[in-house]
Amino acid sequence: MEQTPTIPETFLGVGYTRDRAGLPLEAVRVPVPQPGADQVLIRVAASSLNPLEYKLADLNFMGRTPPVALGLDLAGVVVAVGDGVSDVAVGDAVAGLADLNGNGGWAATDGSGSEGGYAVASRFLTARKPPSLSFRDAAALPMAFLSAFASLYQAVHVGESVYVPGGGGGVGHLAVQMAVRALGAGLVISSGSTPQSMELARQSGAQHVFDYKRDDVPAEIAKLTGSQGVDLVFDATYSERGFVETAKTVRRDGSWIVLGVGPGKTTRLVETDSPVDAILAERGAKHVNVNLLRYFSEPATLDSEARDLLQRGMALAMEWAEQGIVVPHISQTIDSTVEAISTGLQSLKAGHGTVGKVAVIVDRDLAGGPDSGF
Repeated sequence: MEQTPTIPETFLGVGYTRDRAGLPLEAVRVPVPQPGADQVLIRVAASSLNPLEYKLADLNFMGRTPPVALGLDLAGVVVAVGDGVSDVAVGDAVAGLADLNGNGGWAATDGSGSEGGYAVASRFLTARKPPSLSFRDAAALPMAFLSAFASLYQAVHVGESVYVPGGGGGVGHLAVQMAVRALGAGLVISSGSTPQSMELARQSGAQHVFDYKRDDVPAEIAKLTGSQGVDLVFDATYSERGFVETAKTVRRDGSWIVLGVGPGKTTRLVETDSPVDAILAERGAKHVNVNLLRYFSEPATLDSEARDLLQRGMALAMEWAEQGIVVPHISQTIDSTVEAISTGLQSLKAGHGTVGKVAVIVDRDLAGGPDSGF
């Protein structure tokens, strides 16, 4: 294993020290991990916020033993590689997803610098960052892009109609772009609850965007599709009430794809009755769950086809962003402080209509380097 001599033994991360402690997060000192076989160790330049981070702090449903450092999206520089890694080298600029069985890469700073944040990522969930793509923008992609990619890449066919509720959200705006610009969907419909989120859905390529608080979206979609409904719904909103409404928009024999554990299980603690499956059954529509958790928490359980799909996804995330096909919208950029990250996650949790992604600059010197574009 190739290793640089300047890697510290520990770093001060941002995470939680008690099981189910929730927000706000704390500064936590954790070991810098060693990359295992087919893994790379990344010194993190930038990251972004995902709902999964506050859910892990609230519930610790992966059963980790605290202290746990969070920060799952990674963009930075490879500082060590494990056995079997030959196509990425120390010094390469990359983006990737932190291994959930390890720690994330947020480093607690005071806004003026830090000792750095480090995280291990599986090689198949790591891709080289193009020089023209900033560390900040690259870090906004991995989890949100792969969530959309794993859901849509093999499901959307040229000319089909697609409904993406929440097309101004972190996953949603990438999904809209992907469906329109990369996968050839014929009609892409979206919805939002604020002028800003609806505008981002339009900018991302949705031909029709509805206000789900005011409009009868199922009725509007029926009008647009000759009362048939759309071929495919991709719902990443994680709203029980929303699930019921979006299920009503699927055509007979269509597909309703949900990100995460899905209807009746959104609390992860208590399962509740949901009418979604009955609505879909009446239409003969497929209910498909896409859950990325096991992809990067249990990589050894994945077959080669699943690994290849996700590796292809990470490569395309970088390629399409560089080409301007699927580009992350950064609504806010924050420093990697406990307070700023906790505030940002609290806003996500409260559903305050965060538009696009919130980026986190973990290492300002590294993120602002000559290869950064930042």
